Amino acid sequence: MKSFSDTSFFLLFEQIIRTDNPGLKLDRWSKHGVNWERTKHAYTGPAYGFTLDSFLAVRVGRNPWSLLIMKEHWWAGTHGDAVKSQQWAKPLLGKRQQILSWFAERKEALDT
Repeated sequence: MKSFSDTSFFLLFEQIIRTDNPGLKLDRWSKHGVNWERTKHAYTGPAYGFTLDSFLAVRVGRNPWSLLIMKEHWWAGTHGDAVKSQQWAKPLLGKRQQILSWFAERKEALDT
């Protein structure tokens, strides 16, 4: 995992949130020194629909950082055919390498 655009980053992100917040039942939770907040926006109309899931990860204390992760899904038609899906992550505070290091540490812990 070298950047926030790697597929491996998003696979790890999914593993972390599903482990730390099973079923995504919580909108706010804290695990392993990071405070998480999830917000979901959705629209369904007669011709199309979309969902936007935002996750804000905030580490406070020494070497603080925050990371915004967005997952976007669009569909259209009466059968809900997928039109577009994308995901991205953007550091809002702190050094990229510190954030990636935290994710690497979590990967090691989950792999053991």
